[in-house]
Amino acid sequence: MKKIIILLVTIFLLCGCSDKEVQSYISNDDGLISINYPVTNINVLDDAISSYVNQTYHNFKNMKSTNVPELNISYTYKELNSDIVNVSLQTEIVTDKVINKIKTFTYNKSNNKFLTMEDLVEDLNGLDYEIKKELLIKYQDADMDYLSNVSYDYFTIDDENLTLYFNPAEIKSKHKELIYLDIPLDSLKLLIDIDKNEGKDTYLSIKKRNVSLDDKVIALTFDDGPSKYTNDILNVLKKYNACGTFFLIGNKVDFYKDTLRRMLEEGSEIGNHSYDHKLLTRLSKEEFQDEINNTQEAIKKITGFTPTLFRPTYGGYTNTLKSYTDLKFVLWDVDSLDWKVKSKTKILKNVLPNVKSGSIILMHDNHRYALDALEDIVTNLKSDGYKFVTVSELLELKNLRESE
Repeated sequence: MKKIIILLVTIFLLCGCSDKEVQSYISNDDGLISINYPVTNINVLDDAISSYVNQTYHNFKNMKSTNVPELNISYTYKELNSDIVNVSLQTEIVTDKVINKIKTFTYNKSNNKFLTMEDLVEDLNGLDYEIKKELLIKYQDADMDYLSNVSYDYFTIDDENLTLYFNPAEIKSKHKELIYLDIPLDSLKLLIDIDKNEGKDTYLSIKKRNVSLDDKVIALTFDDGPSKYTNDILNVLKKYNACGTFFLIGNKVDFYKDTLRRMLEEGSEIGNHSYDHKLLTRLSKEEFQDEINNTQEAIKKITGFTPTLFRPTYGGYTNTLKSYTDLKFVLWDVDSLDWKVKSKTKILKNVLPNVKSGSIILMHDNHRYALDALEDIVTNLKSDGYKFVTVSELLELKNLRESE
């Protein structure tokens, strides 16, 4: 895996791509692994990010665990202004214990420099006492001896707050989760200008297809995107007047706004696949609802569309989890195993003989294996008389048939 990440990042850097991308690796073949991080096309920044990801993955692979191990690396990305980019990588490792940590990078393209808090905030020393006081209020088990040497190395900035992060061991806290403080920007004297997002919502609805109760129907579904391959998948679907249902990871969608709008404009459907692709059955009610709600908000902000469908990560869920949301849980009955077999011939063998009217096919659009096989899948199924519908349309037809 280490070589894979390095190779893919190297390809991005050498090809000189002008568009930012999200690099994604998701697998349950050797532990539960979900790695998503941005490729910014700023070479020095991308080198630093990929180096951190590779080292974290290497350390994870060497950990011992009696439980199924899980590695989740997710990110936030913010262009503070035309020159400065802020990227944070949040890592959760679950073995026989839970480890949460964060790494942030703030880079100024104009002077080719990684920035520290001192580069961003005037009179940080004056804030130091207030920050430590707030930490003691919020985390009463923090050790003041440790706080006396605490650093402000990890931070993110949005339109409202400067958020400071502290790895738990840094302040000798009993908390396993990341420790953070939100500081309103209007209370700070910043040394840089922050661009505000003034974009307006674009409201789109799904284009309906004409299908009858007697039609042979099938739903193509794509998990773990969007990615740089999603537009090519949409090209194939458009070519054959087909559609899909795309179950999206929330932390990736902001990089692919036009792709999301295109999905809806061309008659495909968007579903929710959590924000960070964590194993949901390990989450508390609040954590699970955050995964759902943050993704709903991210998709609606871009498209105006609110998903009604949810696909659980790794296919794992409980009835208790289902009770925490109004979204309809959607699984599948035909699994392409595209991420595992990595072969067009094997994907076709996994899909075509197992399809029947009403089938939901599982594929993934965060790699090119599904794309390689998609055109053959679509043409073969169309020649067999199948019509392609969204999952919502398929479920609606199923209900109508059962009510007859």
